[in-house]
Amino acid sequence: MNAVAVAVEREIVCSFIFKNRWARNSLDKICGQHSSQVTRTEGELRQGWRLKASLDVQKSQVTHRLRKLEKASVHSCARRPREELLSLKVSLLACVLLATSLSLSIDHAALIKQELNNQILPILTSGGVHINRPVSMCGRSGSVPTVHRGIGNCPLNFILSLSQESLIQVRGSNSSVQLSVAFVSGVSVSVTVSAQGVPAGAKVLFAPASAKPSFSSTMTISTSEGTPLGQFNITILATGGGLEKSAILSLLVVPIVHDIAIVSTLVKRTATVGSVVVINATIANYGSLSEQFELQAYANTTLVDDRSVPKLAPEGVYVGRLMWNTSGFSPGTYTVLVAVPPVQGELNLLDNSREAGRVLLIQSPGSRPSPSPAASGGSQGFTYGRQLAIVAAIAESVIVLLLVLRGRTKSSTGNTSAGPRKI
Repeated sequence: MNAVAVAVEREIVCSFIFKNRWARNSLDKICGQHSSQVTRTEGELRQGWRLKASLDVQKSQVTHRLRKLEKASVHSCARRPREELLSLKVSLLACVLLATSLSLSIDHAALIKQELNNQILPILTSGGVHINRPVSMCGRSGSVPTVHRGIGNCPLNFILSLSQESLIQVRGSNSSVQLSVAFVSGVSVSVTVSAQGVPAGAKVLFAPASAKPSFSSTMTISTSEGTPLGQFNITILATGGGLEKSAILSLLVVPIVHDIAIVSTLVKRTATVGSVVVINATIANYGSLSEQFELQAYANTTLVDDRSVPKLAPEGVYVGRLMWNTSGFSPGTYTVLVAVPPVQGELNLLDNSREAGRVLLIQSPGSRPSPSPAASGGSQGFTYGRQLAIVAAIAESVIVLLLVLRGRTKSSTGNTSAGPRKI
């Protein structure tokens, strides 16, 4: 049993020696990489040197322990007498302690490697700051921080933005767009805004045109009759402190167009005389200017309702209701028409009227028909015409009879006065 225990102990110790050699080689490789990286840095980053020194100390300590353990283990393996060998429990305890120490050293080396990889190692120049230096190192107070002395160490940084990216403008009109220049970091100096790519016959003015960030400016775009129609991309530039930022505004110049169109209409198909018929209408402004217009509804040729729409913006849609009070209308079928009178300057009149549908008016139970107005296609008009013709015929007959009676009266009176005279 003692021989077996000793053999097992010898194999464990020897195997651990080889593992320790591999760990030492890996640690040497890691330390070598970081040592070469830290060596390339200049004297201002002392932290890298301190980390390298700490790593070298850890390396030397671990190497010293490994060598000491290796010598002891080889000496122990070479000696065969059992009385000079360590007990199995003591050897195992030494192996556990050594493995724990080596594991802690390797973990510490890994942390040092990660810290070195995250370290930014800028190349310092005589006139400015390397690009790897974070911009946030420059303060927002407007003064150069104490750690960055000299001109150019903290350049100005700002953001340019527009209130809108596209604009539709009628030729010969003016429009306004808001822009802002927001301060980010560095030394605040004056920033000037300008425009490029402005179409012919147009002008772009800024108020103010120059200021220190942060500030807002109103950009006024004016077009004339000579401005060509179409879409243009205007580049807005903000320049200051050696920095230039740009933004694009898409400008669409359109002609002056007046066009009010009836898009859709709707009315119910049946109603009783005396009820109110609702007529729904949707109106759109296809022109380039805001328009004021009248909305009207007709039953056949009779105007039944109208209303005024004060203002409808370009590309705007208006949904309205017209009311037809059918009191006084005769039963029958009526054609309901919705119309918009042409606005000033409107040339397309094909979409200014639209038939909503045909409405059948029926008589409500227990009511008498109204004499007017007559519905299209009904028999009331013919009935009233026949009655008028009969009355006219009777009146004519009476006149003729009176004329005949008057003639006879005159004839009898003349005969009596023409008799023989008495001598």
